[in-house]
Amino acid sequence: MNPALSFIYVAFAMLAVVLLVLSVALWRGSEQGARQTAQFENGIDDLAQANAAVYRDQMEELDREFVMGNLSYEELKVARDELSQRLLIDVDAQAAPQTSADAGPASSPVVWRKPWLAIGAMVFVVPVASMLMYSVLGEPAALDPLALKQGVGSSSEVTPEKLTEMAIALTRRLQDEPNSMEGWVMLGRVQRARGHYEESAEAYAKALALSRDDNLSIERAEVLAQKNGGSFAGEPWLIIQRVLTADPLHLNALFLAGSASYAEMNFNTALRYWERAREVVPADSPDAPELDRAIAEAREKLGLPAIPPRATNAPAQAQDNQIALAASSISGRVTLVKELKGLVAPTDTVFVYATPVTGSRMPIAILRTTADKLPLDFTLDDSMAMSPNVKLSGMDEVTVRVRISKSGQATAQPRDYGVSLTPVKPGSKGLNLMVRDTLQASP
Repeated sequence: MNPALSFIYVAFAMLAVVLLVLSVALWRGSEQGARQTAQFENGIDDLAQANAAVYRDQMEELDREFVMGNLSYEELKVARDELSQRLLIDVDAQAAPQTSADAGPASSPVVWRKPWLAIGAMVFVVPVASMLMYSVLGEPAALDPLALKQGVGSSSEVTPEKLTEMAIALTRRLQDEPNSMEGWVMLGRVQRARGHYEESAEAYAKALALSRDDNLSIERAEVLAQKNGGSFAGEPWLIIQRVLTADPLHLNALFLAGSASYAEMNFNTALRYWERAREVVPADSPDAPELDRAIAEAREKLGLPAIPPRATNAPAQAQDNQIALAASSISGRVTLVKELKGLVAPTDTVFVYATPVTGSRMPIAILRTTADKLPLDFTLDDSMAMSPNVKLSGMDEVTVRVRISKSGQATAQPRDYGVSLTPVKPGSKGLNLMVRDTLQASP
């Protein structure tokens, strides 16, 4: 789960517990206060009744003394008057704390008013006050990982001081969240931008320990080479070779392998890697012009004739090539069944390729893109051939396959989704390839 969402869920859960405890305390406090008030008023009534009973007993005692002849009539009358005055004085003293307004309903039971208004005000005030406090004292931007990434990736306003602040903030955050792969990747890129290649390589290593990603491995190889002063000897080359062994069409690995070979003055090997990449990169790709320039430089170093740019062929030849490509090309649409849309990430790699119906499974023509392009209208032709000796136009029948890879590797993995259609003749149009399940064959 996203760390920001986890923080929000935990914060709201804790806030709900606090509000529940406060509400229960307020409810019980209000109820107990009403009960104590009732007990106090009942106590006053009981005291008055006890005093009255005492005075009645004393009156009866005086009457008995008079009957027995111990008191004269005048003494009886004086004693009774004194007793009556004392009774009036005690009654007035007990009634003094009560106001005249309370005298009427004093004997009526105390009504407990439930504190709904106070609880409602507290439920509103506590969350609002908490959010205001967090907006002032906290870091609201940390709840938006996308904005944080954009802030790290933006170079228009990034200064060395800001990079240092980012590195410190990320380091502190990762002390509390050591399993955040995204955090380690961001720290690696920030440290690389600062020129701290040792720290950058360590951050990438921790990210790769949490999730194996060939693109991150290639980034780490570049950092290690920078750390070694531009030399790819040792671990950087081992990383590149491992990625290319698992995925011979990994473009970033092919680009870096060519660059590493060129830096080592091994122009022949550099040319081989770059030409392999050139076969996969579409002509309209933003990487195509730079790749063509690199190939031209390598050919020049080797004394080979320059190859014509893709877009500068003669009009007649280009038209003939387009006609030939169209006649032997295979086109159609790749769609994803709605049940899989929540399981396929936009960044998952999509391979569309043709293989021989029997024999080798090596792709004859291949197209590579990402899942965010789905549904995808595709065309396979000779310009996407893996080998100049085996082209789509030279095949009678092929099998068209689609594979969605989470790892980005050309070799099939357990979690990949796919579909295949066979046999298909070159020149077929309007194929409908719907990915339904894990490498399930199309009907």
